[in-house]
Amino acid sequence: MRRAIVVTMTALFSALSMILTVLKFEIPYPILPYLKFDFAEIPTVIAYFIINPYSGFVCSILHWFFLMYRSGDILGPSMKFAAVISMLIGFKLTSPLVKKFYSNPRFNKYYFGICSCVGGLIRIVVMSLFNIVVLLWIAPGYLYFASIVLQNVLGYLPNSGEALYWTLIFTGVYNGIHVIFSIVPAVLLLGVLRKRFKYLENYCS
Repeated sequence: MRRAIVVTMTALFSALSMILTVLKFEIPYPILPYLKFDFAEIPTVIAYFIINPYSGFVCSILHWFFLMYRSGDILGPSMKFAAVISMLIGFKLTSPLVKKFYSNPRFNKYYFGICSCVGGLIRIVVMSLFNIVVLLWIAPGYLYFASIVLQNVLGYLPNSGEALYWTLIFTGVYNGIHVIFSIVPAVLLLGVLRKRFKYLENYCS
């Protein structure tokens, strides 16, 4: 695609992420309701796969700046950015494998599944480390709040050590699910577009 088209589409998907944020298109995670399945991540993932990886990275950065400007906060938007960018890096690390085995239809068929696994694993590891730092040193008050929320799930009020453990476990599950939640619409849309535009055949380059 020509640069002007790439820039225009990247801007459109970035704007769509911001609009979805303003409209609060999100679904609470039942176990830890302060975590949300955020529809605003979906345009970034679509941009990554349909335009190119760098478009996805740009969308995530612009969305991060927008979140900080809108909320006046750094921590929350930075945690969201870390989750999305680590997922995209996982997708990107899958590309060398794709280039090596691209001629193998079986491998190509499961490309998005591999992306989900690698992206999900990296996202879970990064966000687990991020949460440890935040809950123990930056904002320990959140750990007490998490223990109150977890009381409804565990049936008792956990101590700080148990609260940290279970928070990391349930947050890891949340991040794994969110990768699938974000990538499935991109896969469906790409499948439709590939039937109409042949240049999208090389989507995993």
